[in-house]
Amino acid sequence: MNGRDERARRLTQARTEAGYPSAAAAAKARGWTVSTYNSHENGTRGFGADEAVIYGRAFRKNPGWLLALDMVQAPQVELVSSVSKQTEVLMVQASVAAGVWREHADWPQDEWYPIEVGPPPFAGAERFAVRMEGRSMDKTIPPGSNLECVRVAYGHIEPQVGDLVIAERTAHDLTEMTCKRLDQDGEDWVLRCESTDPKFADGVLRIGRASIDHSSDDETRIIGIVVNAQQSHLNRRR
Repeated sequence: MNGRDERARRLTQARTEAGYPSAAAAAKARGWTVSTYNSHENGTRGFGADEAVIYGRAFRKNPGWLLALDMVQAPQVELVSSVSKQTEVLMVQASVAAGVWREHADWPQDEWYPIEVGPPPFAGAERFAVRMEGRSMDKTIPPGSNLECVRVAYGHIEPQVGDLVIAERTAHDLTEMTCKRLDQDGEDWVLRCESTDPKFADGVLRIGRASIDHSSDDETRIIGIVVNAQQSHLNRRR
């Protein structure tokens, strides 16, 4: 069974388990074009990440499962160094506030969705993906964008002034995250907003000395560097 046939089979299974007696019934109930949805379910047309997110939410299935990502073979990774156009898949598992702190919580697994990314920008880098929410970085990244990030590992992958970074702070049992631009003011590292809204003009957070050994204080640290942003088109869909 090829990939398209397996996706079609899983989509049919998901629709049936969600209680819809037919493809047409599901499409009409959810406001989808019947012919398009029917072609995805019978395998005459393939569907991608955007459709998998929509169908996953409707049928309460992980979009990655609908895309049969569990069938992707591991040796694919070995091609990254020699094939410049090789793509991989990351699952967006949480959101991060742009420029302001917000409590961090991973989404339930049935709300995760996949994005396609290129080869790792650093050999052996651990990557993760989050969705940007809020307008306090909208000069640089539109709200709703998906951010591909590499996890900071001091001595291997270190943040530099000018990087767009994911920062985390912990106070007692509360963990919060934000996305800002890393800058330097004297000996201090600071995080700055980049917003078209004047109310964020003074959105600066000091996080300690500009050195590897003192890159964060007891509560705040940089956990990721944003290497790519993809503007989501889901909100344009009906």
